[in-house]
Amino acid sequence: MVSLFTIQKAMGVGVFSLVFCVVPFAVALAEEHAVYDGTPDVEKPGTTIHGKVIKVQERDAATHQWDVSVKNVATGEVVLLHLDKTTQRKEKAPDPALGDMVVVKYDDHSKHAFTFLKDGSPSPNPTP
Repeated sequence: MVSLFTIQKAMGVGVFSLVFCVVPFAVALAEEHAVYDGTPDVEKPGTTIHGKVIKVQERDAATHQWDVSVKNVATGEVVLLHLDKTTQRKEKAPDPALGDMVVVKYDDHSKHAFTFLKDGSPSPNPTP
């Protein structure tokens, strides 16, 4: 009987450890590594454009701030936008570069980009 009680006790401690130690750690780790899915936040008011990066001015490499000029492929309008750490981008996205095709949602007044996503699809109005 003593050996049966010891086995039950060991199994109880093992299940308790698994449920209360390992599972919360796995959940916390999964939330920490959540990846932005690339869909702009439709709740925030602003303008969304599909465009091509035509100029990049790096303001501060340490704080990841850029002023980026984007040419709207539909209208030809060039918009100077400000990107910083609050701008949503895909995880591990490289810095903005000349010629990148992007989809950007930004505030009309401040020209701050809410989202800045590289667009892998061909532009709707390709320029020669």
